[in-house]
Amino acid sequence: MNSLIQIKMIIVFEGGDQAGKKTQSSLLSKKLKSLKIKTKLFSFPDYTTPIGKEINKYLHGKRSFSPQTIHCLLAANRWEKVEKIKMAQEKNSVVIMNRYAESNLVYGLVNGLKLSWLENLDAGLPKSDLVIVLDVPQNESFKRKKINRDKFEKNKIFSQTISKTYRKMAKKKRWKIVDATNSKNEVHQDIMQIFSRKIGI
Repeated sequence: MNSLIQIKMIIVFEGGDQAGKKTQSSLLSKKLKSLKIKTKLFSFPDYTTPIGKEINKYLHGKRSFSPQTIHCLLAANRWEKVEKIKMAQEKNSVVIMNRYAESNLVYGLVNGLKLSWLENLDAGLPKSDLVIVLDVPQNESFKRKKINRDKFEKNKIFSQTISKTYRKMAKKKRWKIVDATNSKNEVHQDIMQIFSRKIGI
């Protein structure tokens, strides 16, 4: 690869709690920049926005919303950033997402909502080109240290169902599944292989 190669795409990292999404999205961003490929990294939910602050309060028990309401808010949180996402697409080669619309599908399904209804919430947003699901068994994810888990993350049964639903949706939507129980460097190498195959190098 060199600075003359232009790669316009959106790569999304998905998976349950403590799967390594933040770590792997950051590692990929740094690697692509080292290869002279411009990148822009987004994380959702974005708790810095007005809607993001409401989501954060809900996740930590300070707000009570119906499943429909919270998933509308999660989608609205992405719409708050849509202009920045589009701008990033114009100015950068690769846009990397630490969670995106795909999260709303999985969590919404587990919360008893219909797939078609959930998909409509994000209809019109820039679409992902590559979705990578970091797969970690529920027991493994709970061994990984985290301070101040939110209401979804504290529920082991919910977490287990989320993992199963990610695997099911990955098959349906042709998302790529990566075994995230390996070391972070091994997982990163697996991701780079998927990326390389995607762009044909």
